Amino acid sequence: MTPKGEEKAQRIVEAATNLFRLYGFKRTSLDLLAAEAGVAKPTIYAYFADKDAIFRAVVESLCEELLTAAQAASQSSLPLDEKLAAMLSAKFTRSWELIHSSPHARELHDSQGRLGAETVKRADRAFLKLLVACLQDAEELDLEQAGLSVTAAAQLLVRGASGASYDATSTTMHKRLIAELVRVLIAGLSRRKLR
Repeated sequence: MTPKGEEKAQRIVEAATNLFRLYGFKRTSLDLLAAEAGVAKPTIYAYFADKDAIFRAVVESLCEELLTAAQAASQSSLPLDEKLAAMLSAKFTRSWELIHSSPHARELHDSQGRLGAETVKRADRAFLKLLVACLQDAEELDLEQAGLSVTAAAQLLVRGASGASYDATSTTMHKRLIAELVRVLIAGLSRRKLR
């Protein structure tokens, strides 16, 4: 695909991301998508076979975005708890913003499960690897004393951050809930606290 073609396909994906959030999967028509993306309907078909393919492309694009943001956070020089909170927020707060804040959250979640499950699983595995690598480098933690493997600790962080959506009513609150969870967990796993 040429750079111009990639740009057009990306414009379609960005428009679809916005429309799916606003109207849901079922109510987003290809006519509406063409108008939002500023392209003719046949142009959409030049890049995507159907609406399912567009939705899969949206899921892939969002997963890449989340992983890129988490990777950037993992390479920051922040203290461990802030770094982990930033990584988790990159994934879970952004997902909450896009899906859970939509009036069509259930439909989008169902569509994601039907059309993008494999992409999400791959992204989840890649995200877990990032967390594991970050925890492995954290000399201030004593996971063994706590009876946790590095992978188990990373999975615990993921489960906790996933639950931040339960009470969140805003992006700021969602980030704060994740930061509180991470701060408490890291304090409890710190070498100085366990000895």
